[in-house]
Amino acid sequence: MLAKAVELSTINLDLKPFDQAILAAVLVRAEQLRDLGVDDVVFCELDGDLQPWDKNGRAKQPLQDLYDSAHLWVYGDFAMQSPVKRPTFPE
Repeated sequence: MLAKAVELSTINLDLKPFDQAILAAVLVRAEQLRDLGVDDVVFCELDGDLQPWDKNGRAKQPLQDLYDSAHLWVYGDFAMQSPVKRPTFPE
């Protein structure tokens, strides 16, 4: 997780160190789960800093690409209803 946090520090994510550490942990765990064969990994996030969309629903880059690369769908609610997975989401 620390190695991933260092890697993320080279990307302009505009995150505070604590949020960057959380992102690193989530991405690493998603990768571990995928390696174990889990094919539907999701993350529920209420913190707007870690959500891959802005207040208008537009994708925030490169955050969106990081989640997509990890095959990790992010929900903005704990009911896991919003946003609806887009058809082009990586499988």
